[in-house]
Amino acid sequence: MLVRLITFNIRYAATTPYPGEELWSVRYPKLCAQLNFITTGLPSAFICLQEVLHSQLTDIESGLGQSWDHIGQGRDDGKTAGEFSPVFFRSDTWICTRNQTLWLSETPDTPSKGWDADLNRVVTVGLFQHKDTGTSVLVMSTHFDHRGEKAREESAKLLVKIAHTWYHDTGGEQENQPPVFLGGDFNSTPDGKAYKQITLPETGMKDIRDLVAKEKRYGNDEITYTSFGGEERQTRIDFLFTLESPDITPRTFAILPNRFDDGIALSDHRAVVADVEIPAHAKSGSR
Repeated sequence: MLVRLITFNIRYAATTPYPGEELWSVRYPKLCAQLNFITTGLPSAFICLQEVLHSQLTDIESGLGQSWDHIGQGRDDGKTAGEFSPVFFRSDTWICTRNQTLWLSETPDTPSKGWDADLNRVVTVGLFQHKDTGTSVLVMSTHFDHRGEKAREESAKLLVKIAHTWYHDTGGEQENQPPVFLGGDFNSTPDGKAYKQITLPETGMKDIRDLVAKEKRYGNDEITYTSFGGEERQTRIDFLFTLESPDITPRTFAILPNRFDDGIALSDHRAVVADVEIPAHAKSGSR
């Protein structure tokens, strides 16, 4: 089975835009058009988004259409306040059997700010089961703090722990445990402590980009954060990770354009996309 994974920081709906930034009302029809284009005909796709305010969540729900659903809660109150890091999925293809929003802090079960973070940060975790095959997949979406280096490093440790806990907690035999995918804006370049923590050999987590031969990657695979045209450094801070398994085969990897000839940037980030082949009968238990 081929699963398409997308992670995209869509930029929150700022009321006072940066120079070069258009209002959300201008950006979102174009952004939704891109999401629709890269998921049409791929009902097994998952979309991990970041910086999504509740009003934007509603717009994206409408833009994607009734066949889509999502999981995730606002980071400020665990309900609708603050930014979401939701996972969108096709409800006519997948059943979400278990999901949770956890805070990247010392108290992950309650709305909270961790370590030296400037803001509350969350990870959305979902276990999905394919309606036709019974195949199960674990998908996570997150957004690390932009200022706290210790918070990013500790968040990375926490995410790895969560991923392994959910992976082993799904029940069944080892060969029936689900593929694990993690997408997000990590505010860490590959030489940063958070990225290095996630990809330590003992974690088993791999950057999907590195599992696809360079000549097969599409787009500029060195830049995911572009800004809106200011003097900020362009860099790669958005990633798709997977828990390495001999049964998982990455097929494609792409970083998509976020600006075309009309000059309108969809976001200050670019969407990161990968297609991964997984076993068609990786059925697991759920709770």
